[in-house]
Amino acid sequence: MTALVAVFRQLQGLNAVAVLDVRTGQLAVAKSGSPIVLGWGDGESFLASDYSALLEHTRRVTFLEDQQAALVEADGIRVFDVATGIEIAPAVSEVEWEAAAVELSGYPDFLSKEVHEQPAVLRRVAAGWGTHVRALADMLREARDVFAVGCGTASHAALAAQYLLARIAGRRLTFATGSEFAYLKDFVSDGALVIAFSQSGETIDVIDAVREARSRHAKVAALVNVEGSSLWRLADRAFPVGAGPERCVLSTKSFTAKLAILMMTAHELIGRLDIGASLVVAAAEETERLLRDERRTLIRRIADQIHRHEHMFVIGRGPSYPLALEAALKIKEVSYIHAEGFAGGELKHGVIALIEPGTPALVLAPRDETYDDVMSGALQMKARGAMIIGVSPEPHEAFDAHIPVADLGPATAIINAVPAQLLGYYLCLLRGHDPDKPRNLAKSVTVK
Repeated sequence: MTALVAVFRQLQGLNAVAVLDVRTGQLAVAKSGSPIVLGWGDGESFLASDYSALLEHTRRVTFLEDQQAALVEADGIRVFDVATGIEIAPAVSEVEWEAAAVELSGYPDFLSKEVHEQPAVLRRVAAGWGTHVRALADMLREARDVFAVGCGTASHAALAAQYLLARIAGRRLTFATGSEFAYLKDFVSDGALVIAFSQSGETIDVIDAVREARSRHAKVAALVNVEGSSLWRLADRAFPVGAGPERCVLSTKSFTAKLAILMMTAHELIGRLDIGASLVVAAAEETERLLRDERRTLIRRIADQIHRHEHMFVIGRGPSYPLALEAALKIKEVSYIHAEGFAGGELKHGVIALIEPGTPALVLAPRDETYDDVMSGALQMKARGAMIIGVSPEPHEAFDAHIPVADLGPATAIINAVPAQLLGYYLCLLRGHDPDKPRNLAKSVTVK
């Protein structure tokens, strides 16, 4: 421990270092930025970067803070301050997730398991998140300005918040990708609210954005799936996403859970939380039907038709634009097909030059105010030879393949996330990849 601390004091940047003494079996660990979770067992102790890895062994955990070190032994854990070497009494938390939540439970992989868990997650949020939603709505009401930040899938949920709050509640929200937030920080001032979105709560760009917001006296609300994570501890008020552990690198159920919380929050702002909750329940029911009826087979057939293509495009407008970005991300990160999402109105500003005969194009076309405009874009792509795959409540002459979904008003955004999750999954299998461990990716991006 003494040697590790002496070396760690000389390191710069974000890191976590663990050293094993093979003679004694002791582990010494220290961290700055990167997450470390310590597990307390009965005559045994554990070390991991995410507490989902510890659930089959223990649910009693300690989250190591920055510039702290720990000596991990079978009979206990001691925590120290790196700068002074003084021993610290560790804070021990009890994790609510059950060990069964990180088992496959008969599914071939965690991606398919977590996609199929979405109806239960949505129902849980609709039934039990009223207190959280009211508290988040109160923070929104009190804020002078509201910003939303996230990275990857969480950024698409944050962007969706901009549309849902505007459309349902007439409230303005400014979105920024977590890594870009620092370049917009001059807009953030005392009285502002920053809502940070994250599955892991350890994404370094989001954490840096939150620290910057706090330094400018803004309030911070966090929608985070991992309770006790760094983001959870940094926020003025943290709200659980309630999706349960995600073991697959791709984020699925935490994304739709965030949309559900946003849907309910927007309705709470206009005094109609009951309507928001009922829409989430309706989305849960439609998602459950989609995952077990002939539409799943249809999506599998579509994947078989297009899996040899190397390029694919997704378009949506208005509230469906964040979903187009998310659909493209799901497809590219698991199948390695170059998929790009666009606002439908941007096609003629360059994108349409990329369309060739046979190019797959996924079109999100809910029956809302965007329908005619997005279908105009679909027809333009079809005229240039694209294979149009429509996700819409009704068929259209432009569609070469039609994935029907229910018309649930603003909750259609939740439904429209699911076909792309399944399409990406089947494309992945057909192209011979591991759906749980896509190449070059990590579940949590904890370093820059």
